[in-house]
Amino acid sequence: MRQQRTPDEACVRRDLSARAGSFLVVWGAPVLAAIAAGSLSPSLAGTAGVWSLALAWMGGACLLNARRCGRLHCYFSGPILLAGALLMGLIALELLNANTAGMGAIVAGALVLASLTYVLELAWGRYVRPKPRSRDG
Repeated sequence: MRQQRTPDEACVRRDLSARAGSFLVVWGAPVLAAIAAGSLSPSLAGTAGVWSLALAWMGGACLLNARRCGRLHCYFSGPILLAGALLMGLIALELLNANTAGMGAIVAGALVLASLTYVLELAWGRYVRPKPRSRDG
């Protein structure tokens, strides 16, 4: 007889951030790549473009992870990271002016705010459980 899985076990199985390997590939690699590429870029716009892509990748991955497993942190960190990506994209396109310190503040702000959303899981739990569907329609 096959054992029934609890909702948390099923969530953990689908959670990209629950395993160190996938966490490092999906969220760690973009940060390292942006740091490396940004340090090689001769222009602020180029650095901003690299960070925009990295933050967009991480924000998109958070939203995907929220949909896959209901990870509470991801529901909040996805939009935060995408907002950082948007600001850095505007700088890359030279539609918004910023110096190195301003860009650093945007990136650090997005990463720190996204990290702080883990605190929400201490209060409300790691996974959001979908409400059961009503048979009445």
